[in-house]
Amino acid sequence: MKYFPFITLLYFAISHNLMAQSVEIDDSSIIQSYLIQVDDNTILKGKIIGLNADSIFLKLELLGNIYISRKSNFIVEIMGGSTFRGELLKISNDSLLFDMTGLTNVWIKNIDVVKLTVLEWQDTGTEGYSIANQHKTRYLFSPSGYSLGKRNGYYQNIWGVFNAVNYGITDNVSIGFGANIYTLLNGGGNSTLFITPKIGKKYNENTYIGGGLLIGSLSRYNFSDNPFIALGYGVVTRGTENRNLTLAIGHSTGEKSLTSHVFTLNFYNRISNRYGFVSENWFMKKTVILAYGLRKFDKRVSTDIGIAFVSIPNSDNDIIDEPKRYVIPAPYLGWVINW
Repeated sequence: MKYFPFITLLYFAISHNLMAQSVEIDDSSIIQSYLIQVDDNTILKGKIIGLNADSIFLKLELLGNIYISRKSNFIVEIMGGSTFRGELLKISNDSLLFDMTGLTNVWIKNIDVVKLTVLEWQDTGTEGYSIANQHKTRYLFSPSGYSLGKRNGYYQNIWGVFNAVNYGITDNVSIGFGANIYTLLNGGGNSTLFITPKIGKKYNENTYIGGGLLIGSLSRYNFSDNPFIALGYGVVTRGTENRNLTLAIGHSTGEKSLTSHVFTLNFYNRISNRYGFVSENWFMKKTVILAYGLRKFDKRVSTDIGIAFVSIPNSDNDIIDEPKRYVIPAPYLGWVINW
């Protein structure tokens, strides 16, 4: 009996092999309705009426037409009680084609579907995790080689002071904007304000490459001026979204203290379904920053708690018994909200 669900699915795969291959529905009136669970509080009768590269389109009773991300997966319950998890690949006038999480592709007739449960991409983890790594494009601040993907984005806040928003224009191109709280409150005086365009692309199975710019102004501790800075970089990430290592090499240009080579070496390791370890390390002409943190995942929000050690040269190192460098520890607290 333990093989019954697999035998049932195999039967559907064989018996429904010769199905139409169209992507959009010409006559939706012949589509059999079934239950669709969109979230924990919404279970309605409906049907899938179309899909494209970005979205899956649903028609639900009471709600009408809605769409969900093409990255969403489904838990599919069919007649006889069998269930499987899969990615929707194609639809025809009377059937749905699913990839059963890499095992095989199977056509399921609409009349045999009892219920579809939507799994948003945040609930579609890899390597045995049930929650996706929603913030794989960055460590604490430094970027990785992963790209956001079209129409994906996030809002980042650090200590309630620093704010940033990033948005995927295409699957490989994103744009970001950042500002501190002073910029938002007083219209730009004593401000940190920048723009961060980025390009990222998958090079091979576990290698991702990218590059980008950071252009803007940085406020000083004494808020006396707002020096201009431009930083260009290239980045290579090796590994999976749950365990990876990233090297970024760049150069910043600005006033004398801001002109420097920039190297970052970053590491991420998923240690459980909801927690991961983050290490971000910056090496510049005069300044070294070593940061370590713990990342907690929820469905759409990730929280980073850590500490950074900032090493800066002592400008009065000619004085006897004075250290050549100071190491200043600084706590780190940040949030990221994904969509």
